Amino acid sequence: MTPPAHPGEPAEVPRRRPGRPRLTEPSPEYRQRLEEIIETGTRVFHDRGYDSGSLDDVAAELGLRKASLYHYLRSKAQLLYFIFDRAITLALQQLDEMSHIADARQELATLIAHQVRMVADEPSLFAVFFDQRPRLDDAFEEEIRQKERTYVARIAAVVKRAVAAGDLPDVDPRHAAHALLGMTSWVYKWIDADRDDPDKVAQTMIRMVLGGPIDVPALLAAVPGSTLRAP
Repeated sequence: MTPPAHPGEPAEVPRRRPGRPRLTEPSPEYRQRLEEIIETGTRVFHDRGYDSGSLDDVAAELGLRKASLYHYLRSKAQLLYFIFDRAITLALQQLDEMSHIADARQELATLIAHQVRMVADEPSLFAVFFDQRPRLDDAFEEEIRQKERTYVARIAAVVKRAVAAGDLPDVDPRHAAHALLGMTSWVYKWIDADRDDPDKVAQTMIRMVLGGPIDVPALLAAVPGSTLRAP
């Protein structure tokens, strides 16, 4: 099987028999199966760690032969890349969903709420993203790092608007962006689904940063098309 030209691309779509039109894009069924592999890989690497988890484990959980996985990815290293890419792409999509907010204070509060809910809703995904970072292959490092830089820059821009509006003191936007990310991302380490409401966690963080009561469910509901909703 020919490896993909780009390190982040899925493995080549299996060839069809002569006489049939050649596929230029993976089919919906192919994409769905790849998503299932990524989700299963996330669970395996979260539960067992990247070093101990294997493609055999992923295949067994899916009821597939290991050889079948190579229709969708080239290696365990590429599967880890797919997991990382899903996490950072999800984070960027959340920023896209709130990009219409004109009020700087509301935008920053919504960003904090989104970040907390996103990490709380996908704790295994973000545990792998943060805990297994040293295991990411060098071939994929620059692409993920570039997306991370984009993410930090966009958060810094939100901070800068809040400073200009007088909602924050005059702080360095990049420093503040990293501080916000550290505070909200660390949720995956300690949040307890049985005792901690992610919206209340977000409200605490928002009050620490901006002061005043904030209705987190209302903030999330005001974002059209948001994948994050209050329960």
